[in-house]
Amino acid sequence: MTDASLLLTLFHKMGKDSSEEERTAIHNGCCPNCLPDRVPYRILETFYSEEFAMDVHRVKCFDIARCEWETLIPTRRSDNGLENFFAS
Repeated sequence: MTDASLLLTLFHKMGKDSSEEERTAIHNGCCPNCLPDRVPYRILETFYSEEFAMDVHRVKCFDIARCEWETLIPTRRSDNGLENFFAS
């Protein structure tokens, strides 16, 4: 899952307003414009953004016939507590 605090920071820097429901959908890998249907988004490209000083994914709704939603999201994932578990 995408890091929620980074997602909020990125949206703030882009000047986008989003509801908690929309951020939750994105956080879970779904298009917020297609709610209540859980249509996933796909990653079009990943790159380092100088503007945001972080790696970002450019994502778009998987249902390209009915939805044109597209945005940037941070590549960093939230820590699930298992990071580096097997490295110790």
